[in-house]
Amino acid sequence: MEVFDTHRNSNWFMRLLQLLTLRRVDGLADMASDASVAACAAVALALWVVIDRLEWGAGVEFDSFGISMLALIAVLVLALAYVTARLSIPPQPVRCTLFIAVALLPLLIIAIALIDTFFANRWSRRAWVILGVYVLLYAVRSLRALSGRVPFRAVLAGAALLAGYLWLGQLMDLRPSLWAPPGNTDEPDSSMSAPLAESLLFEQRARLDEALDAVADSSDPGGATGGRPAVFFVGFAGVASQKVFAEEIKLAAHVVGERFGTASRQLLLINDHRDFDSYPLATVSGLRYALGELAKKMNPERDILFLSLSSHGSDEPLLSVSNGMLPLEQVTGDNLAAALRDSGIKRRIIVISACHAGAFIASLEDPDTVLITAAAADKTSFGCSDDRDLTYFGEAFYRDALPRARTLQDAFARTRSAIAQRENVEHVTPSDPQAYFGRQIEQLLLQQPMRPPRP
Repeated sequence: MEVFDTHRNSNWFMRLLQLLTLRRVDGLADMASDASVAACAAVALALWVVIDRLEWGAGVEFDSFGISMLALIAVLVLALAYVTARLSIPPQPVRCTLFIAVALLPLLIIAIALIDTFFANRWSRRAWVILGVYVLLYAVRSLRALSGRVPFRAVLAGAALLAGYLWLGQLMDLRPSLWAPPGNTDEPDSSMSAPLAESLLFEQRARLDEALDAVADSSDPGGATGGRPAVFFVGFAGVASQKVFAEEIKLAAHVVGERFGTASRQLLLINDHRDFDSYPLATVSGLRYALGELAKKMNPERDILFLSLSSHGSDEPLLSVSNGMLPLEQVTGDNLAAALRDSGIKRRIIVISACHAGAFIASLEDPDTVLITAAAADKTSFGCSDDRDLTYFGEAFYRDALPRARTLQDAFARTRSAIAQRENVEHVTPSDPQAYFGRQIEQLLLQQPMRPPRP
């Protein structure tokens, strides 16, 4: 009897492998027992909990609210199973279509984690398309194995139901998680241990000095610009609990490096709950100190600072700065203007990706300053959920417009147009990105500090 069970289980796993690799499977209905549905669901749940915990990293704790989000996913899977079962010809047992759905979940969870972890921004869209095509083929072949024919109505209805959930999840930033990240407001989060918080703060001056030492000045061979303005890049990702801000600043550094030649003249200040070691932390005092030290490497009559900030925002104006339980000062219009003024850096390009970012224009506008913001002072921007690598603005400006634009004005026009079209399709209140181009720096930018765009 034991030998028979072992053989039967081995055969079941072989047929499951055939199913997942899109090969022909005989007796699919026989595989869909209550035990097999429960086993696949349990494996999927365990995988998701472990991977989600690893993605959040240290300093998080269990969040009971995530159970309700998990229940929503369970309802979606049951709804998919019911709809596809009833619309198949002939109608199929719900248990069979439920097995098809839960059998795919473990593979789907691993694939999504790999895309989020290992694929660069420019490849992620292709990876998602490939995954979507695979899921569609899997659904078609699995349902065909049940009924002997392709149930087009069932596939289309299931795809529509799944697309509706994905659209709603994107719109409302629905991301199921059983772990509570560090807070994204100015309230400190006790989930980070006090010794870790203290050591992080204690090490920041040394980390900043080390990062600043690696920045070439405009007269170094690595930073020489042949008499043209040298551009120095500073990136600031304010909220540690959501990776989207850190990823956006990293992409900004890469794209600005290509267009303005800042690869040897860049400094990133990043709060990221996944990584406390790679970059100096983003703090107001750290930004103030970094700007002062960078000014010593710049030609004050010629060079330009490109300052990119990404965070949550409000119309005070304010940008959120948070990293676990660290008691951090928030970026305001006044302290950002003071930090820039005290540094002595005259010419600036400042890009702020945040809700209500346009509220900073009044505090920072100057004849020697360019200001580009993701939203008007009274508007919110979109796409700042933790399951994204870029905000809507980050996609439109850093990923799509800036690599190809002829000028900053052209990049902003492309960004504004792309965001308006997207928000119109999604029927959300327009964010209304804003820009201010100071008269004197416009003349300086005529010297073409931007390298030629990509073909």
